[in-house]
Amino acid sequence: MAQSVVYADLRFAKVMGGRSTASQALEAALGMDEAESPYENMQSAPAGQDGDGSQPSPGCWSRWWCILVGLLATCLMLLVATVALGVCYWQVTRSLRDASQEHAAEQGRLSQEVSARERSLEQTRLELSWARAELQRAWQEGNSSRLELGSLDAELRRVMGVLGKTEKEMQEVQGKLNSSESTVAILRSCTAIDCCPSGWLLYRGKCLFISSEKKTWEDSRDECEKKYSQLLITKSWSRWTVPAFLKNADIPYWIGLQKGSFPWYDYGWLEEEGPDGEVISDAWFWVDGSLYERPWQSKSNGSCAIISRGNIKPAQCSSPDDRQLWICEKAAGPSSPFLA
Repeated sequence: MAQSVVYADLRFAKVMGGRSTASQALEAALGMDEAESPYENMQSAPAGQDGDGSQPSPGCWSRWWCILVGLLATCLMLLVATVALGVCYWQVTRSLRDASQEHAAEQGRLSQEVSARERSLEQTRLELSWARAELQRAWQEGNSSRLELGSLDAELRRVMGVLGKTEKEMQEVQGKLNSSESTVAILRSCTAIDCCPSGWLLYRGKCLFISSEKKTWEDSRDECEKKYSQLLITKSWSRWTVPAFLKNADIPYWIGLQKGSFPWYDYGWLEEEGPDGEVISDAWFWVDGSLYERPWQSKSNGSCAIISRGNIKPAQCSSPDDRQLWICEKAAGPSSPFLA
């Protein structure tokens, strides 16, 4: 029996030495059958027939020993695995905690950066709104300045026009003043008796002859030429300087104004364009050759001009029956020929 115990112990040790795991030991312990048992040649004695009485047999102790050892090894392995898992869990938990802390720190930093970016964006938006308002104000000021400049420019043009008109009127007044001074100088050199021939009327430096019979315009012109004078030219008179006997009397008189050319002038350009490009085929001329610069208010129906109530009007003069009174003029002065 002692040999059997030793053999079983040696086999268990061999199995334990060859396989280093508790599961292999448990498998070896439980895997023995009766064919491999060292007690295969021994018959188990019935209970109560053994010399020891009630004590179990050695084979039963060996089996329980193997089971306990296997369970102990299994518990140790489970303990080791549990410790390893605990260590791993602690490491993973710590790693997760560190990662969570880093994530929280990174999230806080990003939140601060986003807040800073939002504040910067809001500041930029405010600056952009201010710049837009400033640009709108500047545009309105520029538009107002442009409108004001246009108004000032228009006012300047108007003032320049008024100034030019005033300057022209001053030149006309100066010319009239010079003419008046010349007339006054002439009148000072003569008396009221010897300035004009007998039967002539002195008016504003001119000697006027007023006819008492009616003639055609051509005959009236010829009569004035015989008296070393010409038909009346009123271009230097204004509505304030027309003689009262012409302004108040409702009697027409021929004056030295006619449409077209005259026999003693050769205007080859009368049927063409004038100096300013205007068509002057219907132009009116004074007997001194100057152009009549005041157009008629309506279309003229005659070829000659009369003066009635101080106004110049066109009249028919192509027929021998077109007869009117006439007025001759010549410069006043002691050197004037006194031919009636």
